[in-house]
Amino acid sequence: MYKKSTHSIVLSSLLAVISLILSLVSVAVPGLAPFLKLDLSMIPIFFGLLLLGYKEAVVISLLKNFLHFFLISHEPIGSIANIIVEFIFLTAILKFYKKGNSQFILGGLLGTIAMTIIMSITNYFFLLPAYGYIVNLTDIVNNLKVLITASIIPFNLIKGIFLIALFFVTSKIATNLPSSIKYKFKK
Repeated sequence: MYKKSTHSIVLSSLLAVISLILSLVSVAVPGLAPFLKLDLSMIPIFFGLLLLGYKEAVVISLLKNFLHFFLISHEPIGSIANIIVEFIFLTAILKFYKKGNSQFILGGLLGTIAMTIIMSITNYFFLLPAYGYIVNLTDIVNNLKVLITASIIPFNLIKGIFLIALFFVTSKIATNLPSSIKYKFKK
């Protein structure tokens, strides 16, 4: 017999692992700090949002970042930053994606602006100083204002536009999935 919770757990786990694998393929944005990278790891999280729902998408994000911390990076700052960005963007997208393309783009732009503001503040007061102390780079700690204005703000604007495009493509693919998947997981 079909059990939604079992399917949700299995699909969430699979999407988290796929997201972890996709996070390994990343590209740095030229001209910005080299630790700021774009990747495709949000695609499985977006599928989780579209197929399973908001809570499961957040769980996929948390699981992916937890695995990334313990298996790959071994430093918590990048994982914490990813969790914050993914939470902000998922929340913004959730409010607008069913209302049409123009509303979805508005939601994506609002999510991008919120992500940029929140990540600038968070990086200034917490993440970058902690990262500078962890990797013993006093340059980061001494040049926070320059790093925020020259790298963090432009990167988050670029990443927001990138995520809007990724969600748009993912939502188009999700509409063409077999009806058995949509029927089982669509809320």
